[in-house]
Amino acid sequence: MKMLSVQRREAIRAMLLEKESITISEVMEKFQISVETARRDFDALADEGFLNKVYGGATLKKRTSALPPKELLNSTFSEGKTRIARRAVRFMKAGDTIFLDNSNTVFHMCEGLLNMDITVLTNSLAVINYLSKSKTINLICVGGRYDANEESFLGPTASEYLRRFQVDRAFFSCKSFDMARGLGVSDERVADMKKTIIQCAEQTCLLADHSKFGKVSFAHFCDFEDVDNLFTDELVTDDWRDYLERHNVRLFECPESGEIQPEENYY
Repeated sequence: MKMLSVQRREAIRAMLLEKESITISEVMEKFQISVETARRDFDALADEGFLNKVYGGATLKKRTSALPPKELLNSTFSEGKTRIARRAVRFMKAGDTIFLDNSNTVFHMCEGLLNMDITVLTNSLAVINYLSKSKTINLICVGGRYDANEESFLGPTASEYLRRFQVDRAFFSCKSFDMARGLGVSDERVADMKKTIIQCAEQTCLLADHSKFGKVSFAHFCDFEDVDNLFTDELVTDDWRDYLERHNVRLFECPESGEIQPEENYY
């Protein structure tokens, strides 16, 4: 069945998020369209500020503040996010107190946590709705002003409430991270929330797919000195492996294929 232009452009966005550059010939072959149609798609996405047109193709526009549509981010790399979340859940034990942020990757943990005897603190409406079905979880919701775009509670009231608590570990994600500039997001309110929970956590766990590596964002919220564990969906490069080792970050790779190392305890 022929794909509508709006669907095709969403698919092109997903390709660019993963690969950062694509050619017109790739798009023509993948979607069985003419060169004129491919160029019109590139023109439309360039007008949106999503890509830069280059000779023979396009590159992802390096924007530090704007985000692609949330629905697209949620659906992109979903299999990798699921592997990351399942790996993180396997370390949990009865009696743990944890924080879950409002990121899509962290939300994937909810299914595995549903029947655990733990305490969950969160500012995410999606996490609240999902875990409210549990008969075993002690669920604590961070109050404050609700942000519909982030689908979470943010701002000074939320951060101040969060400072009342101390959790065993915090699970969070980010928009991007870079060796020189650390971890970042697009919104300073989100950055403030993540800074606060890092201060309130005995141990910090970053859940991030491979698309987050080597990029920068508008609002910095921590450096790798503040990260204890990194879960990611692909094997990392030697440069990143050395960097993480130097900064005492424990790396948990969750590749699509290949053997996973024996599980270790966080402690």
